[in-house]
This record gives sequence, structure tokens and C-alpha cells, in this order.
Amino acid sequence: MLTDLTGDFSSYGIQAAIGTKLAVKEINAAGGINGKQIELIQYDTQTDNTIYQEMARKVCLEDKVDLVLAGISSASREAIRPIFEENETLYFYNQEYEGGVASHYVFCCGPIPEMQIDPTVDHLMKNVCPAGAKVYIIAADYNFGQISSQWAKKAVERNGGSVIKTEFIPLGVSQFSSTIANINAAKPDMIISFCTGAAHMSFYEQWSNSKFADIPIVTTCALAINGEHKLFAPPAMANVYVGAPYYEEVATPAAKKFTATLKAENPSVKYIGWDAETTYTSLYLYKAAVEKAGTTEVEAVIAALESGVSFDGPGGMAVINGKDHHTIRDIAVGKVEKDHTLKVIATFKGVKSSFIESLGVDLAKEGKKAANMQYTPE
Repeated sequence: MLTDLTGDFSSYGIQAAIGTKLAVKEINAAGGINGKQIELIQYDTQTDNTIYQEMARKVCLEDKVDLVLAGISSASREAIRPIFEENETLYFYNQEYEGGVASHYVFCCGPIPEMQIDPTVDHLMKNVCPAGAKVYIIAADYNFGQISSQWAKKAVERNGGSVIKTEFIPLGVSQFSSTIANINAAKPDMIISFCTGAAHMSFYEQWSNSKFADIPIVTTCALAINGEHKLFAPPAMANVYVGAPYYEEVATPAAKKFTATLKAENPSVKYIGWDAETTYTSLYLYKAAVEKAGTTEVEAVIAALESGVSFDGPGGMAVINGKDHHTIRDIAVGKVEKDHTLKVIATFKGVKSSFIESLGVDLAKEGKKAANMQYTPE
């Protein structure tokens, strides 16, 4: 496991680490995988892509691991993905991201905009916003925010609305007065936010103090990851919506058990978000594939994953889609109330991405001949 235990994205990396460790503990206690115990090798990549690349080569060439769980930001993923492809190493990227990665060696187990933005925007534009809604997008100024905003535009236009402006915010920015002034001047019916990282979270508090109207905000990067609705005083996050397979407030028996276990084992972690769940789920998907293949040999495991292995866990049923190497997941859409409770208001079952398949890409058929690239809506 390569993840950011320190640095700007450490809050995400710590969540990923605790989810992974719980899965390893449970699987080993139940007899392991094909009778073998999992050995977890973990390195702190310190939110530094140079360290990511160094550690990626180490796990491939020195540690000779069977599986790598790695990366928080999309920039970190793209820094190391070629290394795993070159060394024919199986790589699970479990973070929520902008979508479009199609690689023989990479499986993406986290939610993507087609799975998060589409259901949430569809729900709001049919039930909350006026017809022909005007939407303002703010996004982190790197590939995650840039590509995710393209998906958001498609979702808005599909519902008969329009994007009046897309504003990109450099990572590390924590002052949003000019952005808020721009939004107030534009008078949108909805904001879609792809702000990410600790500094960007200050947008919500500043917006709450300066907004012209109580308009809904759709996000993929707050609430369900670090529980910002519990960090900020009400009503900073009121009327913010999020869609994800799992967050603390999802009340299924499996989700409640998962939350309680992780909180008991990690008292310093105040909120259990989907980064913990997706890494946890990914290891169980790997277990199912290895047991089906009867070996940890990479090509055999990839073939087993592509056959559509599944795991019914804290975030509901997760199924690998062999054609695009992403997961099919249940999505719970939640809304933050004025008192900062996060309530699930709609659940969409078996949500899948279709973009990569729509391009005629079928990774299960292409095998090692796959182009190993990232496609974008534009």
C-alpha cells in the first residue's frame, strides 16, 4: 500500500489505511486467501509524487508484491500508473476520481462522476431546482477537477440546464472572496463543487457567511470523506448534497457494523468515510478473484476480476465490470440539514459507468493489447 499518511492529502490516506488494515485483519483471521496470510507492506508517500514513483518501483522490483493499493490524487495515480503497467503489476486505485482510466493492469474501485454526479444532479434537477436551472461549477485546477467538470456539464445539460461558468481553483487556495463574489453576481440555481483538500474546504464556511441565497451545492469531495459537516459549525454545510456508496450515515446493518468497528479500533479518526470503505471492499474483491483463479499469478487474477467477481459489504454490493475495470456500486444521495445532520434522501442501486464502453473499449477482450490510457469526455 502506497498512500499519503502525511502531507496535504493525509486525511484521505489515513482513511484508506485503516480500511485496508481492517480487511487484512479480518481476512487473515478467517484463514487468509487460499490458505495464505496477507502480508501488508505500507509506505507513506507524503503527498509527494516523486516519492510515489520511487516507492512504486520499490514494490515492483524489490518487494515483488502481488497487488498494489496506491494513490490519492489523480496526479499521483498518473505518476505511478505507467510504472505498474511497465512492470505488469496489478494495481487497484480506490480513490474517488474523474473517470476514464482504461488499463489492463489497473482496477478502479472508487466512485467516479458518472456514478456520483449523474444520480445526484439528476435527483436535484428533477426535484429541487427550477426547470432550465443555471449551474456554477468550481473545481480544483488539476486533472481531477478539470475532467470532473466536463462530466458535470454533461449531467446538467442532459437535464435541460446550463453551466453559466466553470471556475478552476488552484490547490492550496483557502480564500474564496472573489469566487463567492462571482457566484453571487451570476445568481445560479445550483453550485457543483469539485474543491478538494484541506485548504479548499474553507470555501463552505466562507460561502455560508456571504451567499446571496440558500441554493443547493453538489459535491463529491466533502462530507462523505472526512465528515466536514461535523467539523464546521452549523449552518456552514447546510443544503450540500453528496452521492457515494458509503458514509457514516448510511444505516444498513453492514455499514453500521463497519463504522462501529473502525471507530472502536481508531479512536483518533473522527469520521469514517468512503476512502476506508473502498479500500476495504477492494481487498475482498481481490480475495474473491484469487480464490476463483486459484493463484496469485497476475494474468489469472485479472481474468477472474474481469469475470465479474463481487462483494456485498459496507457500501452494498460491489461488482467488477470486466469491460472497463471499474466497479458497479449502490449510490446513496445525502443532504446536509441546517443542524448539520446528513440524511440519505435517495438510493440508486447498481450504478455503473458507461463512458469507456461507449467508446468501444473492452479491456476483457483487449488484454495486454489495451492502450493503457485515460479517456476524457472532450
